[in-house]
Amino acid sequence: MDLLKLVSLAVLSVFGIMCLKQVKPEIVPIASIAVGVFLIVSVINELFSLMYVFYDLATSTGIEEQSITSVIKVIGIGYLCEFANGVCVDADCKSIGEKVVFAGKIAIILTALPIVMDIFELVCQIVK
Repeated sequence: MDLLKLVSLAVLSVFGIMCLKQVKPEIVPIASIAVGVFLIVSVINELFSLMYVFYDLATSTGIEEQSITSVIKVIGIGYLCEFANGVCVDADCKSIGEKVVFAGKIAIILTALPIVMDIFELVCQIVK
């Protein structure tokens, strides 16, 4: 991943979309979404590399794999909801995007709940 290339593509795309808005405003949301998807797909390999680092860290430190999986899911839910919200905002559906973010927050709480319960159990064992 070359961040400079991705940022350059994003900035050039914004200028192109601004020009497109003058000529064909009805396809601006589609163009915005397409550029966003392309940028996300461009960094997918890096995300998988990051996941492997988390799993290597878990095995080397003795942390349960379920905990690392939950953390990765929470991060993924956050990024996915943020991306979906951006798409909704680009499509002039801000209120739907806000509901996606709210649903993502609930999903994060539910995904992190087993980790929180493990922490409480650990604290209770230490206190006793």
